[in-house]
Amino acid sequence: EENIARNVISTFAGKVDYIFIDIELKQKINLFKIAKMNAVQSKLISIKPNDTTLESCDILIRRKFNDDLINKNIVIIGTGNLASKLALRLCERQANVYKGRTLEKEKNILNAINLFIPKYSRKVMSFDQIPQTERVDVIVSFLSGKFKEEHLLCPFIDRSTFIIDGGINNFSNNFIKSSLNKNILITRLDTRIALPYQLLSIHNDTLNFFDNIYGTKTINNVQFVAGGVIGQEGAVIVDNIRQPSQIIGIADGNGGVKKDEELSQTDRETLREVKQTISGY
Repeated sequence: EENIARNVISTFAGKVDYIFIDIELKQKINLFKIAKMNAVQSKLISIKPNDTTLESCDILIRRKFNDDLINKNIVIIGTGNLASKLALRLCERQANVYKGRTLEKEKNILNAINLFIPKYSRKVMSFDQIPQTERVDVIVSFLSGKFKEEHLLCPFIDRSTFIIDGGINNFSNNFIKSSLNKNILITRLDTRIALPYQLLSIHNDTLNFFDNIYGTKTINNVQFVAGGVIGQEGAVIVDNIRQPSQIIGIADGNGGVKKDEELSQTDRETLREVKQTISGY
């Protein structure tokens, strides 16, 4: 409820340096707007819990298979945000991804994912396309309720199959007991795995990039750019904007660097002057 959110945020405002706010609109309440009005003394950091869940699942699977998912058979159950994002992610890791069945919504999702996967990736396929002789290495479920077709999975499961309940309580008690009795590893996703992902915006490396590397400034009437900033033609591209120590080149005004034969006499004089200037930093 909005009044509860307001009270909680107001309680901590000014007492903590940062308040992390879920930016995803899962209901009509806009938490970030409420926080902006009630937490002016603390810095607000927007977070996307769905991304934390995705990163956690990705890391968990990579850890299980020693970061080698090439040609692993992975079944992803679900038609929502997380299931679709994970299908794309694991496809990009060269896994054989099977998702859903022949329902129209699933077909549309599969077609959409396959439109923008890397050129040489194997397409994400329907669950119905798993060869009958194959076994499944990983099963991930991201549903909001129970999965009612567990019997379809059983022929593809053996003791080495890794099962992840990402939606929490997606599988029946009988399915879980049966898996445990067969010594099959079944895990409920713990999103603490990827908590550091949400802290990237205040990580020292990130802060250093924006404080010291990224930007533009003028020294002795010469424009300097760094960190990816596109400069006007003739601008000097350097390694960092606060204390440049390396010259990358002269900007061509189109986002590129001039080749040596493209440098004008003015450009060459600028480079000589700049080398003398930055040697003093």
